[in-house]
Amino acid sequence: MSIKKIFIIVLFIIGDLSWSAEVDNFTGRFNRRLQDSTNIFNKKTNEFFRKGLKNANIGLLKCNEKKLYFNLKQYFNSTFFGKIVRWVNETDTLDKRFISVKKSIYRDFTPNESIVLGFLSKLRPVHSPNLRMGEVYLGSDKFEHFFSSGYRYFSSHYGKGKSLRKTLMIGLREEYGLLGRYPTGVISYADLAADFNGMRFWNHVLQKKDDVLGSEKNLGPYVKCINKKWTLVKEMDWSNYLDDSMDEAINCSQFKSKNMVKKIKKRLQELQVPHQRIISCPINRNKLKKVVLKYGKYSDFFINQYGLRVVDLKDNPLKRLKESEEF
Repeated sequence: MSIKKIFIIVLFIIGDLSWSAEVDNFTGRFNRRLQDSTNIFNKKTNEFFRKGLKNANIGLLKCNEKKLYFNLKQYFNSTFFGKIVRWVNETDTLDKRFISVKKSIYRDFTPNESIVLGFLSKLRPVHSPNLRMGEVYLGSDKFEHFFSSGYRYFSSHYGKGKSLRKTLMIGLREEYGLLGRYPTGVISYADLAADFNGMRFWNHVLQKKDDVLGSEKNLGPYVKCINKKWTLVKEMDWSNYLDDSMDEAINCSQFKSKNMVKKIKKRLQELQVPHQRIISCPINRNKLKKVVLKYGKYSDFFINQYGLRVVDLKDNPLKRLKESEEF
């Protein structure tokens, strides 16, 4: 085993990496409809928002943006550094579906194909729970991407002034590298969609600039400086951010090898669904077309329009998109 693989295994074993590997948005989906978690999630999110603002205002004689973002990230961040993803995974107030790897569509992967799904899953749980927000099905890991990776996008584009194209390449490199293809054998475009929308959220907090999808998509500011104190002037509503681009059954993942794709397709055909319908990915092409239209020129960076397929490194998307039109 190479030093790189050993390093990745150690990385995933150390600590409680409960943000997990990949999400199975197929198994069990057609057996029981999950309850809508939007209202409960909205209430908790805005509760965390207020706590973050309260902490940001302590000891200040004027509003300080660095302290604002620092304190919001104590709640809105990764499992290690924030509270919201940990709450999603641990709370009993949300209707969630837990799928173990040994029962999921990924259960046939070997350690050579996927270190995480083929090896680490035998040592500890690596799947995130699934839930439903409105009509969108997604894994809890998307909230980690939304807040944590979304903030890195926000910092890159709005803080450091990097072009949006260069910023979007951050997530692509990670999915094609140490956070996707190498440890799991999977490139999750749904994760990338969550990254993008998280960037939009962080821009909306103070709404200093128009939304990247156009001024008509401005949802902020959520926070204003009033009487030298940060004040929540508008509550966040998750329905404004979540869509089918974050559902792996719509925005399909790509895989490291042909054999992995073959195994996934076989398991999808075996799923018990109403009317003996054979499942493939995407499960709804009309929904896929809608998110492609919604995101327009940015779609290539986080929408997979080709369904289940092997990553074609000869047609390297990193190189192709890096050289695409600047925006």
